[in-house]
Amino acid sequence: MEKIRTGWLVTDGLTAIPNTRTFWHDLLDWFPNLIDKTGGNTPWAYLPINVEREAQLAGNPDYIIRNCTYFRRLNLNVKTYSLLQDIKPNTQQIDVANHSDVVVCNTRFTYSHFKDMIKSRVEIIPLGVNSEIFTPQDDQSQELGILPNSILFVGAANNYPKGFDLMLDIINKTNNNFCLVMKDGFSLNHPRVRVFNRVSQEKIAKIYNSCKMILCTSRTETQHLVGIEGGFCGIPTIATNVGIYYNLESGEWGRRANNLDEFKREIEYVFNNSNDFNTRDYFLREGYDVSTCKESWTKIINETDG
Repeated sequence: MEKIRTGWLVTDGLTAIPNTRTFWHDLLDWFPNLIDKTGGNTPWAYLPINVEREAQLAGNPDYIIRNCTYFRRLNLNVKTYSLLQDIKPNTQQIDVANHSDVVVCNTRFTYSHFKDMIKSRVEIIPLGVNSEIFTPQDDQSQELGILPNSILFVGAANNYPKGFDLMLDIINKTNNNFCLVMKDGFSLNHPRVRVFNRVSQEKIAKIYNSCKMILCTSRTETQHLVGIEGGFCGIPTIATNVGIYYNLESGEWGRRANNLDEFKREIEYVFNNSNDFNTRDYFLREGYDVSTCKESWTKIINETDG
């Protein structure tokens, strides 16, 4: 009988926001013999010590899936898959990557920052988005209190990395209506702006479907799940050269812009050329859905050493 392979999932916690799911939850669902070793929520400094101590007592697992960035490499002789989705090049992060069997980057943009430093095998697998939750629906802008023909921004009110100073310039130097979905308690009293904070997946899906386009003004962004979620709802994005849009020409997904004048021009383009976009088909074809992500991870986890 073939041995059942057991893995350990090693990161500080499954989510930072109560009652929300993350990619770590997906991995636990996909691999029934993958065991959560977060301890609920374990500080980074203690996490590797705890995991090494448990391995001494209980024996090594067959493999480990871990966060590549925030804690040192584990002193265990175990096949290791490290998820690299944060751009914080430092000696610890590079050391972890170069002592991993496989480094999984979420986008080519992320990999571009490390390609000359990582010597291990690298796979690029975007984090998957649920294309059943995020799907075209009827416009519910009136019920939600969203202004007509609103332009959507989802993120935080920081200039780095989210480029919120550029976002405010766009609001103040156009006559468009806007909807902001924030995660930091931000508020703004403006006649053309409606602000939400910390909404559920189901509600933000309704918000996507009640807006005309998404703006990504980020100065850095390793993936931009917002654009994929909105894309599955049929909403195009205007984005800087980051994340999934890295070196991507304008097309079915949306448009590229890098400064205020370009954003203003592309906003008008999107309003006047809505038939140019086929965002849901594009993101499904490119494999940004959960099922494609699962297939890719299953393939590398189930590989034998040969």
